Amino acid sequence: MSVTTRVDALRILGLNANASMDDIKNAYKSLSKKYHPDVMGENYTDMFARINEAYDFLNNNPISSGRKVLGNDEKAMVRYASRRTNRDTLKRREFKEKQRKREKEEELRKAAIEARRKKEEEKRIREEAEAEAQRQIKAMEMAIVISKMLGNE
Repeated sequence: MSVTTRVDALRILGLNANASMDDIKNAYKSLSKKYHPDVMGENYTDMFARINEAYDFLNNNPISSGRKVLGNDEKAMVRYASRRTNRDTLKRREFKEKQRKREKEEELRKAAIEARRKKEEEKRIREEAEAEAQRQIKAMEMAIVISKMLGNE
């Protein structure tokens, strides 16, 4: 018996029509181990060959669109395309929301850094002003002491 359709190949591997390539690979591995002639004997050689043929068919004919599964059923194709479009739109929205969130977080981070920098700058200016005021006070005190020493009270 030759495998001619995806449905036949999936049925041989015990999978449903929406099986992924990972599901197919896992089913193939487990069935080929189970029905290998070295394990089960020569009685299961045909079953082992059918499993290999189904797996080869699925590997050489990967599904690329709904047309291969749905055939010519136009209503099913419209439903398939609609679901796919909705899913893609939702994924795009989620991606854009994540991107906006990252951009906003980056803006907030930059604003926090800028605020910290301004605060440090203001603190430095205030400290310099206080130091200058202290120097001026000392200079005035020195001027008073010198004036007293010279007798110019």
